Amino acid sequence: MLKSASKFLLLIVWLAILGCTSEIITFPVEGSVTFKGKAIPKGEIYFDPDPSIKGTHGKALIREGKFSTKDFNTGVVTGKYMVRITGFDGKPREEAPMGKAIFSAYELPMELVAGKAITIEVPSK
Repeated sequence: MLKSASKFLLLIVWLAILGCTSEIITFPVEGSVTFKGKAIPKGEIYFDPDPSIKGTHGKALIREGKFSTKDFNTGVVTGKYMVRITGFDGKPREEAPMGKAIFSAYELPMELVAGKAITIEVPSK
């Protein structure tokens, strides 16, 4: 009886340790963004997880239409996200280091999957 109770207790402790040390596995998001068919010169892209998933926020800078969350060492988990994009003309000014905004912030829902590069065309309104 004592032997099986100690094995049970050991199992409980082991499961508790596994639960405490489990870490969310994330992946980088990479891809390209265009506006009016042209690469966005400068901008930012944010990945905000849907409340239905236990996801992490991701972000990246857009340079000549390309982005990667590796730049900020941020990643995401597979699932639904709201993607927010800002785009600028890339001509720096004192008050605007990325230049003048070329469109209002754009948002779109997206399902993100590991290993799949994404391509986004920001619509002209």
